[in-house]
Amino acid sequence: MNKQIDLSQLWNVFKRSFVAMIVFGIIGTAGAYFGAKMLIAPKYESDTSLLVNRKQENDPNMQLNAQNADIQIINTYKDIITRPVVLQSVADELTSPQRVLTKKAQKAVYGTRYNATTGVREQYVTEKAQPAQYKLKPAQYSNISAADLAKMVSVSTQQNSQVFTVNVRDTDPIRARDIANQIAKVFENKIAKMMSISNVSVVSKATANSTPVSPRLKAMAMAGLALGILLAFLWGLIRELTDQTIKDIDFITDDLSLVNLGIVNYVQRMRDMDQAIEATELTNDDGMEDVSESEFPQRSRRRI
Repeated sequence: MNKQIDLSQLWNVFKRSFVAMIVFGIIGTAGAYFGAKMLIAPKYESDTSLLVNRKQENDPNMQLNAQNADIQIINTYKDIITRPVVLQSVADELTSPQRVLTKKAQKAVYGTRYNATTGVREQYVTEKAQPAQYKLKPAQYSNISAADLAKMVSVSTQQNSQVFTVNVRDTDPIRARDIANQIAKVFENKIAKMMSISNVSVVSKATANSTPVSPRLKAMAMAGLALGILLAFLWGLIRELTDQTIKDIDFITDDLSLVNLGIVNYVQRMRDMDQAIEATELTNDDGMEDVSESEFPQRSRRRI
C-alpha cells in the first residue's frame, strides 16, 4: 500500500519522537565516544623535515635553475623513500644490534732524546696508540618489516618548496619518532650514493608527540549523536507509515466513501454491580435516566 506523508505529519512525527531522539542521541554519543576510545588503538604521529639544496653557484641564473631542479626532483625522492630500498635498510637498522663507539682511537705520542753514542737525536714512543672501543647495543625493536613501515610512512610537500616532510604514524609515539629519524638518516646516506650528489640534509628531527591523531573522539561522538537522532526519527516515521488505525472521521467519508452513521461513546467499566443496578433504577417519570456524572463516570472516548 502506497502511503504519502505531508509536512504536517512529519512535524507530528518529530514532536512525538522528540524524547526518543534525545535519548537515542545521548546513547549514540556515549557509545561512539567510549567505543572508539576502548576498541580503537590510538595512533601517534611524528615527522621529520628534509631540505633538498645542492651547492649554490655564483651565477644567479644557475642558482635559479638549480632550485627548480631540486623542487622537481622531490617527487622522485618521495617515491624512493617509500620503496624497500630505503625501508628495508631502516627495518634492519631498528631490529639489529648496533655497534656503538664508546671511546675514540688515540694516536701514539712520541718524544725525542739525544743519543750520545751516535750523536743523533732519536724519537721514541712515550704513549702507545689506543684502538677505538665499541660496545654492542641491543636492537631497539623487533618484528618490524619493510611492509609494516610502508603502511606507517607518508611523505608530504608544499608547492614550490624545497622542503619535504616524512610523516610516521604508529601506536607508540617513541617508536614513531625513532622510525622517522632513522628514515631520514638512511635516506640521506642512500641518496648520496644512488644519485651521486649530496643535496639532502635534515632540517628538523622528529620528536615524540604524546597527543594521538586518531581516532578523533570528538568527531566520532558527533557522528554517534547524528546517527542516534536519525534512528529515532526513522523509527517514529516507520511507526507513522505502518499505523493502520483510523484517526479522522473524514477518512471514512472521503477516502472510503462510506456513510457516517454517527459516533457511539462507550461507558467506562463500573466499579461494582450494585452501582450499575442503582444507575438503571434512577429514572424519571418520562422514562429517562437521571444519573449524574459523578455516579455514572464516562470517558469521552469514541468508537467509529
